[in-house]
Amino acid sequence: MTVENYFRPDKAGEIPFTTEVEILLGGIGRAMYPDGTLQFADQDCNPVVMYSPRLGEQALEAFCKQHIERYRAHHLIHKEAIQEDETPAIESFWE
Repeated sequence: MTVENYFRPDKAGEIPFTTEVEILLGGIGRAMYPDGTLQFADQDCNPVVMYSPRLGEQALEAFCKQHIERYRAHHLIHKEAIQEDETPAIESFWE
């Protein structure tokens, strides 16, 4: 399965919470799957580290908005590691 990184800074005004999560994770972009779903995932790790469920763009925005405080807390706890380009895993809080 081909998965591409998806980064659209021109849409930051339309998807502000998605953009904030991307920044909080240290620039980890969204993986775009062939079915059009997106997921925050560090594909450079083995195994791949997931930071969200696979959702459509607007559903991912709603998910990020609903859980923004979890992402902010994760960032605060792991800020130093994130600044060192490490990929600290996040506890999966989604189904």
